[in-house]
Amino acid sequence: RSCGARRERRRDPEQALLVGGRARTRPCIAVMGTWGPLVLLLPLATATLLSPAGRAIGSTARLSAISMMSGGKGEARVLPGDMCVREHVLKVPLDHGDASGKTIELFVREVVRASKSEDEALPYLLYLQGGPGFPSGRPSAPPGGWMKAALNKYRVLLLDQRGTGRSTPVTSESLSAIGSAEEQAAYLSHFRADAIVRDCEAVRASVARARKLTLLGQSFGGFCILSYLSIAPEGVERALFTFGLAPVGVAVDDVYHATFKRMEARNARFYARYPEDVELVREIVSRLHREPVPLPRGGTLTARRFLQLGLLLGSASGFESLHDLLELARAPGGPAPLPQHFLLAVEQAQQGFETNPIYWLLHEAIYCDGDGSASAWAAERVQASLGDAWDYTTRLDLDGPPVQLTGEMVYSWMGEDYAWLRPLAAAADILAHKTDWGHIYSRKALNDGSVPCAALVSYDDIYVERAFSEQTASMIGGGCRMWITNEFQHSGLRDDPSVFDKLVAMSKGEVEY
Repeated sequence: RSCGARRERRRDPEQALLVGGRARTRPCIAVMGTWGPLVLLLPLATATLLSPAGRAIGSTARLSAISMMSGGKGEARVLPGDMCVREHVLKVPLDHGDASGKTIELFVREVVRASKSEDEALPYLLYLQGGPGFPSGRPSAPPGGWMKAALNKYRVLLLDQRGTGRSTPVTSESLSAIGSAEEQAAYLSHFRADAIVRDCEAVRASVARARKLTLLGQSFGGFCILSYLSIAPEGVERALFTFGLAPVGVAVDDVYHATFKRMEARNARFYARYPEDVELVREIVSRLHREPVPLPRGGTLTARRFLQLGLLLGSASGFESLHDLLELARAPGGPAPLPQHFLLAVEQAQQGFETNPIYWLLHEAIYCDGDGSASAWAAERVQASLGDAWDYTTRLDLDGPPVQLTGEMVYSWMGEDYAWLRPLAAAADILAHKTDWGHIYSRKALNDGSVPCAALVSYDDIYVERAFSEQTASMIGGGCRMWITNEFQHSGLRDDPSVFDKLVAMSKGEVEY
């Protein structure tokens, strides 16, 4: 097929759907689009999991027929750098256990080299973005980074995970329109990794013509891959993780104990590189503790919110980004109100919490795996249990130890300090105390699996604990080839395009690390 005019394909009503390397006959039932009406039954995995409502999910309770509508698919565009880009829009159930209920849209961008666009044998790669709550990155033209390397071997599918980007985005406004806090929380309960996997299976059936996918998962995207290997491993050709081997089987409190320990070491490294920032941070925190400052978009810069800037310290350039931002707070001529350009910079650095509220609303829920427990604002509870080391009010004296910046944690009080999160505070609290989360992983399915896997793990990652990643890798059947290094921080996939090719080679057993 050419990039500019994709050839229509007619399918027999009793088409053979290739699943797990075997052709299975399935009656076709409804999908509208270029290829004519189709509906595909999507078989799931051998593992039996339970939905939040207690229904069995997996092969013992096959996913209901999904009506996938590609009628919103745009024409292919040829872009600089030998790129051919096509957009797809699908409709899937909000609740995959209720195919007759409310639907949402999924947006997928398909990218292929224009010179390879007619190659029907070119395999598909699905990229799963970090988060939760953030859309897939938009490709540059000409392509750069890992995308440039991937396009040499694959058709790349960039999925906006449900609730993000152009996939029925979740925003403060859209949630407020749903109704009560209870209704908002019920809606949001369908936006975890298990639902994302079922969305991916819909994409595989519709866009990838039911062929197996190579999966590339960055951070939370790797969490989604583990759910995929638990629920629908027959759809996966190989799995590539970058800083995203989730802590399977680890209690949420233990996750945050490890995270605070990593952040303590990261704070020490930051202050060792920029010792002048010790007193600058202390001064800013002292001022904000005495008198919080209104922010341009209506939020409030409190001391606790300011300390969340420690989230920047997880990337390769994070130390410099934070130091440069702090420099903006220095007022010429001595003490003065915090400059407006500094306040704006802080707001911009933290705007993702407000523009992508799923991150706040469901961040701790990604660690809830059907054991009947609630996250109950775990980071907040763990921080309080650590005493003076993480109580900034005990470190305001000039001769005291440095004030510690926090990392990848979410807090109940963000519903006060962030203007756009205030209408969602009640729903967030309901989700934090929800105890009937369904399973998102199956250790049996992971252990019984045979999908080739390779993972890049940062030795001292402050977002995904290395020790837990190693435990998870040991659960994956056939083994997961591990590349553990201090060469990269959490941003390694973005920082070094060669990472992609090395992971592919590792998954094929061509190289060892």
